[in-house]
Amino acid sequence: MRRLENLIKYIVLTIGTLIFLMIADIFVLAHISINDQEASVSARYVANCLEKKIEESGDTNYILTQDGIDYVDAHNGFVFLLDNDGTVLWEYRMPKELPRQYTIEDAVKFSRYYLQDYPVYTHITDNGIVVLGTEKGKIWKYTLTYQGTTITAYVYAFPIMIAVNIVMFIFVTFVTLKHEHRRREMERTTWIAGVSHDIRTPLSLVLGYADEILHLLPDSAEQNEENNVPFSTNGILHRAQAIEDQAVRIKNLVVNLNTENKLSYGMGSWKKEKILLPAVIRDTICEMMNRNMDEKYDISVSISEELEQLYIKGDKELIKRLLENLINNAVIHNPQGCKISVSLTMQHSPIFKKYALELSDNGCGVSKKQLRRFHSLRKTNKLPEHGLGIRLVRQIADFHHWRVRFYNNESGGFSCKIYLLSFRL
Repeated sequence: MRRLENLIKYIVLTIGTLIFLMIADIFVLAHISINDQEASVSARYVANCLEKKIEESGDTNYILTQDGIDYVDAHNGFVFLLDNDGTVLWEYRMPKELPRQYTIEDAVKFSRYYLQDYPVYTHITDNGIVVLGTEKGKIWKYTLTYQGTTITAYVYAFPIMIAVNIVMFIFVTFVTLKHEHRRREMERTTWIAGVSHDIRTPLSLVLGYADEILHLLPDSAEQNEENNVPFSTNGILHRAQAIEDQAVRIKNLVVNLNTENKLSYGMGSWKKEKILLPAVIRDTICEMMNRNMDEKYDISVSISEELEQLYIKGDKELIKRLLENLINNAVIHNPQGCKISVSLTMQHSPIFKKYALELSDNGCGVSKKQLRRFHSLRKTNKLPEHGLGIRLVRQIADFHHWRVRFYNNESGGFSCKIYLLSFRL
């Protein structure tokens, strides 16, 4: 399921990127077209700024208004007026190398393209033809002409282009998924290294105490007397208890690792079913207390009376693993003993039915640096020391769409509060 969700996520992301690029291309082309349109009508603007003046002597003169002068200067251009015979009647900043007399053939040529490499635009007025030119190399002017067969070829080529785009889309998706696969492989390698680090210490204790027990057995009593090592049943029992505790710790590490991998890679058969949450809480705590938990640890349960019949949708085994990890975390980090409390309460909200599952202890608590690590375990691929159980708590909560908060409580101990949300009906 997780792989399918990731595949859909990457496909949607790729399609969204393609749509964004297409929209961006349309805006860019539209912007270019608008600018080009503004340039093509500039001769008309200048023509409207050209005023005809008839002097008292009867001679005709032309004056370009200040707006027209500013416009031509801003484009570093020039402008002149032709009569019907091709004679330049008036000019402004016209280059000296340009002729002052033109034939009909000349006018036809430069009206569409260039006048001696100067891009020019024309506009017909009652006074004649206004010609606006700009500096060389500033504007590209050519008319594109296509044969009918070319247009037909475009029509047939369009479906092929679509097919090529689809192939490219599939290729990009494949490359993305391959990259994700490599990233997950690296993450798995990191997890293995982290678990190996956590297992090393308890294994050393198991092997060391096992070796001591072998030398303290009755069969080795004579050798113990020679070595002045007193035989003590209590000592053997103490070491045997330590071996059991460390073996359980190793077992929990392995179970946590397997569960984490199944959640991360979508390999587990997890199902969200209707379960009675208070019953799961009590069953989990009873199982842990029956495993010969040290009397130094006192576990209490507090559930609101109105929540005794609270049913939620979730996976029973994952919820039990979440509770076990939080209790084990309190035990491991408080070897001197502590009180552990588990509570289930309801917090009123106008929109949601909001429940809070909290597990806290009155032990030594954790540092601010460790709290930051606990909250960032979901965002990093690196496994901090002793962080596997807490990370799995975050992942199980994410699987159920719950919110988790870690903090030090008023007594100085460590607390984890999990918010379970459901809409009011």
